[in-house]
Amino acid sequence: MKCPYCNKEMELGIIQSAREIAWKEGLERTKGRAAAYEGSVVLSGLDFFAGSAVKASNCRECKKIIISYSSSPDLNK
Repeated sequence: MKCPYCNKEMELGIIQSAREIAWKEGLERTKGRAAAYEGSVVLSGLDFFAGSAVKASNCRECKKIIISYSSSPDLNK
C-alpha cells in the first residue's frame, strides 16, 4: 500500500493488545468495553487467550499508521 501522505510504500503488520482495540470519538478516556459507548468502533474484540490484533500499514517516513476495519476482521485476508 502506498502512503497517502508521502506516496512511499508502507509496511504491513499488526497492532496488538492484551485487551480490545477500539476507537471512540473525543479525547476523554473511558472505562469498560468500547461497545458500551455510542458511536464507538471496535477494531478487534477481546480474545482472552490470544489478545486482540488488527492489520495496519506503517509509514516510517511520515510516522503514520493506517488501520482498515470491518465488522469481522480477519488477519489472514
